[in-house]
Amino acid sequence: MTLTAPTWPDGLTDQTPLPFNIWRVMTHVDGLRDLTEVARLAGMTVPDAQERLRTAGEWVKRANQNHQQVSDDTADAVTACLTPVVGPMAAVMVDEALDDLGDGATLNALLSHVARQLTPERVQQFARNLRARGLA
Repeated sequence: MTLTAPTWPDGLTDQTPLPFNIWRVMTHVDGLRDLTEVARLAGMTVPDAQERLRTAGEWVKRANQNHQQVSDDTADAVTACLTPVVGPMAAVMVDEALDDLGDGATLNALLSHVARQLTPERVQQFARNLRARGLA
């Protein structure tokens, strides 16, 4: 079975913080080696290597998303994740956080600002809701 040579996801650099189990695969990805060879060099099965490659792409997407300016849709999604945690105050909390952060607020800054106002238990619930929507 011949598998195509995987490449690094757009935006991934050797400075991107990733878990070791993902770097273990990415260090062998050079655009020339096929997936079978990458998996062999990483000491894992081809399906495991494929999963690590997919996960690397998700990490890059998430990292880029966290540093982008908050759009209205993103603010609405954050509010939707916060509402089950604090009730109708969620909209006010998100609006005030955006006002405090000013123009150019990033998703990372917004989430940090909101999380500082929550108890540890509520932060965990908020984080679960964000992960379910692909925002964390």
